[in-house]
This record gives sequence, C-alpha cells and structure tokens, in this order.
Amino acid sequence: MDDTTLAAGHTCLVPLVADEDFSPAFKQSAERVSKRVGMTANNVRAMANSPELGATMRKFLDDVWDHGALPKPLKALIRHKVSNINACLYCSAHQIRVMVSQGVAQDKIDNMHDYRTHSAFSEKERAILGYAEALTVDAGNIPDDVVGPFAELLTEQERVEVTIVAAAMGLLNKLNDGLRVPLEQPMLEIARTISFTKD
Repeated sequence: MDDTTLAAGHTCLVPLVADEDFSPAFKQSAERVSKRVGMTANNVRAMANSPELGATMRKFLDDVWDHGALPKPLKALIRHKVSNINACLYCSAHQIRVMVSQGVAQDKIDNMHDYRTHSAFSEKERAILGYAEALTVDAGNIPDDVVGPFAELLTEQERVEVTIVAAAMGLLNKLNDGLRVPLEQPMLEIARTISFTKD
C-alpha cells in the first residue's frame, strides 16, 4: 500500500483518470483546480470517471470558487471550517494549502478551532464561521444567537454566498470521502498537521 492509500485509510472506489484521458470539460476543470492547488487534484481525476455529470459537478464547484463578491481568502476560511467539521482529511489538507496561497494569516490557520475568541478573527469572520459551523452541523436548527450576528453584519448577498460556499464544500467533502479519494503526495505533510476538533 502506498502513502496516499495509507493517508486515506482505504482504497479509492474509482480509478484516478490520467490527464491524457480527460474529456475536454475535465481538461478545463483540471486547469482551474491546478491554478488553485498547484497540481491536478485527485478529486478531479476521480470525477472524470463520469464524463457528463462529473464535469457538471466540477464546473459548479469551480464556479462557486471563482464567482461572487466574497473574497477568496474568506471563502478558503469557510471551506476549511466546513471540511474540518466534516473530518474530511482530503479537503482539509487542500484548504490549508489554498489558504496559504491566498495570503490568509498564519494566526487564523493555526487558531481555526478558537475562532470565537482568538484576536486574529474579526467579528464578521466570527459570525461567518459560526454560521458555517451551525449550517454544517444542523442546517434546520441554526440557533438564534448565531443567526443574529450573521444577519446583522453581512449583506443579503454575502449571506447567500456564505451559505452557497459552505454547502458546496459539504458536498465536496461527501464526494471525496464517499469515493475514498486519496491525498496526493505533496499533501501528505499538510495532512499530518491536521486535528479534527469540533467546537
């Protein structure tokens, strides 16, 4: 068993499609993702097994990242928070790499579990991360003390976009964990630093 299989704890449920076997839609998606993470990600290779629906899903996920008014560093914080709550090692490792590439302060990366009290986070970021957490844990039962600051500090557009980013990340967590997508070799060192602590 190689390191990537060991890191995930199991074998991928689908073959990881080689770059030369990608459909045109997957070639485009692979380019979009590799700009973000510096490699062709294994989740792109896994989804390439479904030429139409997989390509549609990848385009949706890429568009959620590329479009909207939320700054990408904030999207990365949201995505990491959701991935950590869902204990998705694959996505958590990738989001740490993305946060670094997007210039997220190391204090925020290191203290994500303490976002409610750590001085690195603004009140708005606390409201956003608290909402993303509650949405991930139980979307139908978000407490009023979470909704209050979220509604007060964010515009209508921001509220919708935070919800879309968090929900899309939850979907990606399920896809990657469900298909048992293994971590790429460069991500293993990052993965070893991750702890899954629910707030």
